[in-house]
Amino acid sequence: MCGIVGILYKESDRTCNEKTLVSMRDIMVHRGPDDEGLFIDGNVGLGHRRLSIIDLATGHQPMSNQAETVWIVYNGEIYNYRSLRNNLIERGYIFRTQSDTEVIIHLYEEKGEECVQHLNGMFAFAIWDTRKRSLFLARDRMGIKPLYYADTPRAFIFASEIKAFFESGQISPQCNDEAVFEYFVFRQVAGKKTLFKGVYNLLPGHTLSVRNGSIRSTEYWNPFPKSINHNISFKDAAEELSYLLYDAVKIRLISDVPLGTFCSGGVDSSLTTAIAAKLVDHPINTFSVGFHETDYDESSFAREVSQQYGTRHHSIKLNAEEFFELLPRMIWHNDEPLNFANSIHMYAISKLAKSHVTVVLTGEGSDELFGGYPRYLIPRLASMYRKLPFSAQRVLELGSRMLGDHRVEKLRFYSLYSEEETLLYNAGFLNTSFPLDMATNSKRLNLEYRESNLKKSGAMSLDPLARLSLLDQQNYLVSILNRQDKMSMAASIESRVPMLDYRIVEFANTLPGEHKIRFARGKAIMKSVASKYLPRSIVRRRKSGFGVPLGRWMRNEQLVQGRLNNLVKNELLDDVFGKDVIRKFVDEHKSGVLDHCEFLWSALNIVIWIEKFGL
Repeated sequence: MCGIVGILYKESDRTCNEKTLVSMRDIMVHRGPDDEGLFIDGNVGLGHRRLSIIDLATGHQPMSNQAETVWIVYNGEIYNYRSLRNNLIERGYIFRTQSDTEVIIHLYEEKGEECVQHLNGMFAFAIWDTRKRSLFLARDRMGIKPLYYADTPRAFIFASEIKAFFESGQISPQCNDEAVFEYFVFRQVAGKKTLFKGVYNLLPGHTLSVRNGSIRSTEYWNPFPKSINHNISFKDAAEELSYLLYDAVKIRLISDVPLGTFCSGGVDSSLTTAIAAKLVDHPINTFSVGFHETDYDESSFAREVSQQYGTRHHSIKLNAEEFFELLPRMIWHNDEPLNFANSIHMYAISKLAKSHVTVVLTGEGSDELFGGYPRYLIPRLASMYRKLPFSAQRVLELGSRMLGDHRVEKLRFYSLYSEEETLLYNAGFLNTSFPLDMATNSKRLNLEYRESNLKKSGAMSLDPLARLSLLDQQNYLVSILNRQDKMSMAASIESRVPMLDYRIVEFANTLPGEHKIRFARGKAIMKSVASKYLPRSIVRRRKSGFGVPLGRWMRNEQLVQGRLNNLVKNELLDDVFGKDVIRKFVDEHKSGVLDHCEFLWSALNIVIWIEKFGL
């Protein structure tokens, strides 16, 4: 796990400035505290910060082939690099290191841009080919590793983190106003866009080539299945998934430094921990983070898994004061406003882990693959709700309000949508009319990338569950992986996600929906596999989602350090929503009349983000 940067000036006779390249590289020192490197070839410069994981002695980057005609900076891990290395040796390639980095170099020499098709891992890399005077960028299939780029009048720039761009002298931080609405609805900006004007994501499963002033992006993989396998039995599917998971965890235990697992006590992280513990001959380190608020704390489940598998368990609890103290710093590390409040806790557990290991395995990805979110039931329930008589709808709504359960009210909102809109806004944190009705300007909510994902799955005649799953894999999940990368790397920890081995993704997306959701319970097939490793109390427990008592904390103005009152003074929020609306929401939330923590969390993050990046 590392940090990479590069700059290609469009004036061929211009020489890359070493001081500029160093500034871009070293603002990401947290991504690679172990080593640093530079390569300059006239108008091209590559920079690298290294967190040493494999081949500690000779894995220095930027790295070249023997002829020094191909140079690479690379962030990630290739889990099948040893078999690839053996095949390349048979083809006559000579290796000077034991690193997976050199495997990519020779694979590029052998296969060209199609080299990415042969890689099983998480990666973001850039290759400078001195013979072609071309730059080649690649990002892994699921977007586990981030990679950003900007095309300015004078230079093409890329980096692992957006903050590096502002050290280049070619681009200054500016808010992408057209993306603000989308952030408030979904807490993330989809596709190539970011919240910074002129800065873009290289999409997961894509490569990008820059040569002779032209830029070409190519999709080499996507998660859409060729067909759904309706003939596979639940038992056979569970056996195949069990094998794939076992192998995915096994190959991710490759490391020349100590490793462990994040074990929250949920099914996915517990299953990952259980498999890893069975594969090693010594007690592994496990880590969890909890809350002082007992109704949110799940530490006991993590301890139960630790006791069963004899792990060395380490836990930490983060209080509200520590949470809000860390918030501005974590927004800076994330580059953009935080989407999830538990991102702060992910940093805290990563910092704890750093005292014991350098690599951790996590359970991210299972919910999006196997129907783990309760909201995946919404399309079917909304359809049923629409068919109820008005009187029955009113009885349900009034009854749910009396019980303090807002799910029926949320279902009513979705019932007003069309079927396509129900799918499109399924991952939204706010009803779309909420920010749009409040808006004081006419900026449009542009969801073109999400809509194109849905259109493709619709053309394949997939069922609503499959379409939601694929939509999340290309949008919501990418934001989860982004925060996991940024929060763990802020503590100089590499996090690996065996659930998102591309073989598991491809297999999961061919399974029929009835293997994923049974009797209104998600992840049926994953829980079937987990039942072989974990006690019933873990497998059958209700999904918690790693919640944070945010609404409770944000009623305490002293904890929030007076920032809620500052929301009404922010020009961006004033322009979009109006001071009166923001003041009303702040007052209602602080008094306990209504819970506006979802909206206020997003607004608070936007304001701090503006402050941290001087927008």
